[in-house]
Amino acid sequence: MRGWLYLFLFALASWLALSYLYPALIPIPAETLAFYREVGLSLIFSSLLLTLYHSFSGFLVASLLTGLAMLLALYSGAFRDFLNALNVFLQSVSVLVWTIVFIMLFGVTSSIATILVTAMASFPALLSAGVSSSEKVVEKYRPLIVLLKPSKLQLYRHFIVPGTLPEMVSAGRVALGIALRISVVAEAFGSAGGIGYQLVYSYDLGIKAGVFAWALLLIALMIALDQLLLRRLEEWVKGWYW
Repeated sequence: MRGWLYLFLFALASWLALSYLYPALIPIPAETLAFYREVGLSLIFSSLLLTLYHSFSGFLVASLLTGLAMLLALYSGAFRDFLNALNVFLQSVSVLVWTIVFIMLFGVTSSIATILVTAMASFPALLSAGVSSSEKVVEKYRPLIVLLKPSKLQLYRHFIVPGTLPEMVSAGRVALGIALRISVVAEAFGSAGGIGYQLVYSYDLGIKAGVFAWALLLIALMIALDQLLLRRLEEWVKGWYW
């Protein structure tokens, strides 16, 4: 907690200093907080929920694709090689490219474009962890697997899924953080709502307090999710399994 207190004091001091040096560009904290009262709780909560919907939906799509890829990789060594190449390819594609392509396909106001952009951004982190942890589990339990001779589906269900759970939860923590950050970028380009949309809307209209207020809300959301949910879930899974 002491580290968070230091960080808060450092950020607040930096903010006050910048608002004093650049009063025409940087709003003071009181002005930013007053923005929340101006827009009202309804807009704040609706934007918050839409961003969470985009982020978790994209994360869910990426998780399902990873689970399917891990299963199919058990059946074919060639498919494992394909996944390794696919992972490198996906990591080399910019989020901007995904955003433009999916907006062209599904339209500016469709949530599908935002969800798919988020999924494509978080998928490589999950896929890397899934493939590498699967190989570790198979190697670790190879004598038992040779003895029991399970089918591929049984191997996946009784060895791969429980054996990779701790690493997948850790990777999920990283991937969900990526999903949250990327979803607001996609919202900024192709969405009719959400924190990313509101942030760019405030910027376009020159509402500097709005830009800082929405950015502050996004940062608070990410920290709260990571510290209150994902970190505790990661610790619980590791303690339970190992």
